Amino acid sequence: MRLGVIGHVWLLLMLLLAGCTLPKMAVEPTLTPVPMWQDASPVMAGICFEAAFDAAGQVFVLRDSPALSDLYDLADNSELCRQPVARETFDFRDGRVLVGLWSQGNGCTAEHEVIDMERYTAQRIISLRLRFTTGGTCPYELVRPFWIALPDAADYEIHIVME
Repeated sequence: MRLGVIGHVWLLLMLLLAGCTLPKMAVEPTLTPVPMWQDASPVMAGICFEAAFDAAGQVFVLRDSPALSDLYDLADNSELCRQPVARETFDFRDGRVLVGLWSQGNGCTAEHEVIDMERYTAQRIISLRLRFTTGGTCPYELVRPFWIALPDAADYEIHIVME
């Protein structure tokens, strides 16, 4: 029996009304959320452990190349690093902002978890809530970077709150 378009629609409607379900398709589309930021930790890879440990807990919002250079100078001038800090470049074009901090703790592992991020466009505020955790009973002092690039944020007030 050959059904036209109307016949197929009618058959599908009858199956649905009868309580029947059609089998699921083998391939279901998935949506991948687009992140509101990019990991920028490699930009800070040249900062030595001692300088990062000393700066732990301070939030840095860098809006241009001179501000990034000032942060590298701060680490160099602290005289905590045995060698000059390896400096990386960052593309601040199109309102990109470099935001971050270092967290310190004791243990075997350390990680940051983003709890929440809100962008309030009308108020020009970006707010991030983070949780820093350490694991294990190792006697190590750990310093973990959390540095991100925020797009289109040059004129935003940016807050990072640790829980």
